[in-house]
Amino acid sequence: MICEFCSKKYLNLTKQGKERKGQRFCSEKCKVSNRKRPYRKYKKDKCENCGFIPLHSCQLDVDHIDGNNSNNEISNLKTLCANCHRLKTYMNKDWIV
Repeated sequence: MICEFCSKKYLNLTKQGKERKGQRFCSEKCKVSNRKRPYRKYKKDKCENCGFIPLHSCQLDVDHIDGNNSNNEISNLKTLCANCHRLKTYMNKDWIV
């Protein structure tokens, strides 16, 4: 199976070796993270601004284009490297509510 949150492959088996039905996440941590930050599953594998390809996915962020963190529409989400995200946030003053 592939985790809906982190896209990691995982075994979806019970202790008896039978396939477990209805499980969508590899761990409880991913399940909770998906509830708190559902937009993260739309993270792409490179920065959509500068084209940076990371060594690890932690080097990429999902940015809310309009600065509204509660607007999780796919059209409002963009994958940015940490540098582009910080610069965009600073230039647009997205931290000011």
